[in-house]
Amino acid sequence: MGSDIAAYDYCAFILLVIIVVYYFRTSVHGTHRVRIMALIVLITLAASAFDATRVRFALIKEVSDVRFFAVNFVYLLLISSIPVLYLMYIVATTDTWHKLTRFKIEVVLCAIPMAVNIIVLVLNWYVPVAFEIGPERNLIRHWGYYLVFFVFMLYGVISQVFLKKNVYPVDRKRYYVLLVPLIIVMIGLILGSVSSGHHVVCFSVAICILMLVLINRRVEDSIDIVTGMHTYKVFAEDMYTNFKTGKQMELILINIINFKHALRMAGYDSMLAMMAPVSSEILRIMKKYHAQFMCYYNGDGKFAIELSKKNFTYAHEIAEEISNSIRQNIRMEISDFELDINTCLVRCPDDISDVNALFMLIADLDIAESDGKVVSASSITGTKEFTMKKEMSTIIDRALANHYFSVFYQPIYDTRTGKFSSAEALVRLRDPKYGYISPQLFIPLAEKSGAIHAIGSFVLEEVVKFIASDDFADLGVDYIEINLSVMQCLRSDLADEVIGLVTKYKVDPSKINLEITETASGYSQSKLSTNIEKLTNRGFTISLDDFGTGYSNLMRITQLPLNIVKLDRAFVIMEENGGHHIIIKNLIEMLKNMDLKVLVEGVETEEMVDSFVRMGVDEIQGFYYSRPLTKSAYIRFLKEKTA
Repeated sequence: MGSDIAAYDYCAFILLVIIVVYYFRTSVHGTHRVRIMALIVLITLAASAFDATRVRFALIKEVSDVRFFAVNFVYLLLISSIPVLYLMYIVATTDTWHKLTRFKIEVVLCAIPMAVNIIVLVLNWYVPVAFEIGPERNLIRHWGYYLVFFVFMLYGVISQVFLKKNVYPVDRKRYYVLLVPLIIVMIGLILGSVSSGHHVVCFSVAICILMLVLINRRVEDSIDIVTGMHTYKVFAEDMYTNFKTGKQMELILINIINFKHALRMAGYDSMLAMMAPVSSEILRIMKKYHAQFMCYYNGDGKFAIELSKKNFTYAHEIAEEISNSIRQNIRMEISDFELDINTCLVRCPDDISDVNALFMLIADLDIAESDGKVVSASSITGTKEFTMKKEMSTIIDRALANHYFSVFYQPIYDTRTGKFSSAEALVRLRDPKYGYISPQLFIPLAEKSGAIHAIGSFVLEEVVKFIASDDFADLGVDYIEINLSVMQCLRSDLADEVIGLVTKYKVDPSKINLEITETASGYSQSKLSTNIEKLTNRGFTISLDDFGTGYSNLMRITQLPLNIVKLDRAFVIMEENGGHHIIIKNLIEMLKNMDLKVLVEGVETEEMVDSFVRMGVDEIQGFYYSRPLTKSAYIRFLKEKTA
C-alpha cells in the first residue's frame, strides 16, 4: 500500500531528475529567472523525496518517531516555499523587480503569511499545532497542517492577481503560460489535502515545471548558437515589456559599424566565428565587474547589454572598457582587420521613452562616425533630426492630410540639342513645425511604414496633371521623369494605377519616363517585369536610376526594357579624383552600344560638364544647371532659356 501511495512521488522524482539534466544543459545561466526556476526544481525534487520517505517511514516500525516527525516537518517546509518561489519566478519572468521597490509595504505584507507558516511549523516541535504522530504511526493533522496548504493557495491567488495586473496587458500568451500551472497545482493541492491516500502535490508541481520548461521557452529557444547570447527576438520582447512596465534601464549598445564591409572581405563563416570572441570579451569584462546583466546579440554585429540597477554607477566605465577591449584584442586573423565600433550608453526612460525610439537609435549608430569614445544616447536623441525621425509617421500623415508635400522639377540638359528637354520630378516636404525635411530622411521611413505608396501616388498625379496643363504644352519638354520607390515597384497594381492616371487626364504616355532604382531591380523580378511590360506596352519609357550604387549587374540591363541609364554621382566623383577615366568612358560607350541613352547626374562644375560631354553622355543633370525648382520657377527657368 505504501508503495502505491508513494508512486506519484516516485514519478515526480524521476521526472524532476530528467528536468534538472535538461534544464541545466539548455538554460542561460546567470539570470534571476533561471536561478529561481532552478531552485523550484531542486526544492520540488527534495520535497518529492521527503514525501516518498515519510510514506515509507510510516510502514517501518524501526524508524523512530523523531525521524518520522522530522521528515514530515521538512516536507511541509519545502512544499510551503514553492508558491513563494513561483511568485518570485513570475516577477523575474515579467522583469518587474523594479516595481517592488515602490510597494515596500505590500512586499512586507506579502511575506507575512510565509513567516507565520514557518513559525507554526517550528512551534509544532514543542506544541502539536500542525501535526503529531499517532499511536498507529499515522499522521494526525491539526489546524496548522491545513494552514500550510491555505498559505500555499493564498500565494497562488496573490500570483494570479500579480499576473492579471502586470502581464495581461503586455503579453496575453505569457499570462496564460504562467497562469495554467497555478490552476493545476491548486487542483493537486486540494486532492492532497482532502485525501491522505493521494500524494499528488509534488507530482502536480513537477508536471507544471515540465510545462514551463517546454512551453515557456522564450529564452531557451532563442539563444544565438555562436555568441551564446539572447537573440534579437528576445531583446525586442524584453524591451517592449520593460517600457510598458516603466522599468528604469541602463543599456550599453555596441554596433560594429564596419561589419558588412568585413563580411564582404572575409566571408560569412569568418565573421560568424569572429562574433564568438567578441561576446567572450564582453562577458569577461562583465564578470570582472561582478555585474548582473542580460546580454543580447541582435545580428549584423550589434550587441546590447542591460545592466542591473546596482551596476548603473559603473555603466560608463564598463562601456569604455568593453569598447577598448574589442578594438585592441579582436582581430580578423586573415588580414589583421580591426573592428570599428560605436558604443552608446542609454538611460531609459531619461534618454529614450519608447521601444520604437530605441530601435531607431540602434539603426542610427550604424551610420554614425566612430571616434572610439562612448557616446551618451542623449547626444543623439536630443538632436532635431532624431526627434523628426521619431515623429516621422505623424509628420507624414499630417503632410498627406494638409498637402504639405510638393513636387519640384530639376531640369535635365540634352547634350545633342543643347536644350533642357526633360526634367526629373522630385518630392519635397515642408512641415509647419520642422520646416524643410530632406527626402533622405523621410523616404526610407515612409518605405518602412508603407506611407510611400500614398506619397508616390501623390507625385504621379501631380506630374500627370502638370503634363496635361496648357503651361506644359508651351514649354516644348519631351518628357518628365518620375522616380518609383522600391515598394512601389513591388505593387501588383502599379501599372494599372499609372495607366489609369494618364487615361484620366488624357496624357500621352511617351511624356512620362519612369525611373526604377538599381536596388529595386534586384527584388521580385516577376512583379517588376509584369509592371514594366504593361507600362512599356502602353508607351511609357523606363530608366534605371542610380546605376553603380546598387547591384551593378549588367545582366539585368539586358533583361529589362530600358531606355535610359542614369549614372550616379559616384561616377562624377571618380572622374573628379582622376584615375578612372578609361573605366567611365568605356562604360558609357558600352551602354550606348546597347542602344541606351546615358544620363549622368550630380554634375556641379563646368569642367565635369565638358568631360562627360567628350565621353559621349546624352544628358546631364545637376546643380551646375539648376537646383530642383517649384513648378512655377521651373516654367520661368525654361522660358528664360528659350527667350
